[in-house]
Amino acid sequence: MPHLKNLLTQHHSLYLGRCKSEYWEELCARALIYDGHGSDWKPDFNHGVGKDKTTDNGTRIGNKSGKLGKETLEISGSRLTKHADLADKLNFLKNKTEDYIFCLATKDCDWKAGKKIYYLIVVDSAQINYHEAAWIDVIGVRGKNTGKVVGHRGIGEGFTAKITKSMSHQLWTQIDKTLFKEMYEIVI
Repeated sequence: MPHLKNLLTQHHSLYLGRCKSEYWEELCARALIYDGHGSDWKPDFNHGVGKDKTTDNGTRIGNKSGKLGKETLEISGSRLTKHADLADKLNFLKNKTEDYIFCLATKDCDWKAGKKIYYLIVVDSAQINYHEAAWIDVIGVRGKNTGKVVGHRGIGEGFTAKITKSMSHQLWTQIDKTLFKEMYEIVI
């Protein structure tokens, strides 16, 4: 945590905006290296699906940005357009590419009040089993998509998820705080 806080402080000496995406991946990799865990992350801007880095002991980590609410953490996931139907999408999601999700979450109310506060939340990815969730189709209720399937919603143990067709079949997940393995507040 001290290394991560220091790196985030340095980030904000240059940037006003929140640390996310490739910047979060790099800061996390550096913090892991400084703490002696190692990281195979490379600055190739390959913001790919799943695993973003592996530590020296083989732990696979996926980095996410997210929004923290009172009881849940919201993260976005893969764009699933290339998978033909819901069964194909869920089969793809069944294959875990990371052991843990390290989410650098924020609360909008903090940032609107001028407070740079992050929450590092660690989730065991084995707890997010999309293929075991109960899924239903979401039907459009207005415009040209009235009566058509516009996405899917799933309810799993400790999480809910949705796939939104209009956003390249983007996966969104709400993770209940009961699944947080660790949570740390970082005030910059």
